[in-house]
Amino acid sequence: MAQARDRSVGAVTIKGLNEVGRYAIGVQWADGHDSIFTLEGLRRGCPCIACGGRVGGEIPPASSRVAQLSRLGTEAVFIGWVDGHETLYTTAQLRSSCRCAHCVAEPDRPVTGG
Repeated sequence: MAQARDRSVGAVTIKGLNEVGRYAIGVQWADGHDSIFTLEGLRRGCPCIACGGRVGGEIPPASSRVAQLSRLGTEAVFIGWVDGHETLYTTAQLRSSCRCAHCVAEPDRPVTGG
C-alpha cells in the first residue's frame, strides 16, 4: 500500500485548477497530465455522506453550477454549488475519476494532450 502511494504522490498534486466554460472544471496535474471534469459528473459523483457518490435522476440547473471553486492545500478541492450544496474531493479521488483516453487505456484516441 505504501508503495502505491509513493508511486502516485506526484500524480495527485494539482498544479492548476480552473473553470472551463460553464460546464466543466479543468485540472492541470504536476506530472503534466490534464483532466476535464463535467460539472454534472462532479455533482453526480459527490462523495459527501448525503450523496454517497450516487446522485441519480434529473439535476436542477442550480445544482450543477459552481458558486465557489477552491484548492484546499495539496490534498483536496472544494466545490460550492449555487444551490448551497458543498462537495469536497480529495486530489486522489479526482485523479482516479479522470476518463481521458490515456486514463481509460485508449491512448490512440486522446481528447487532451497528456
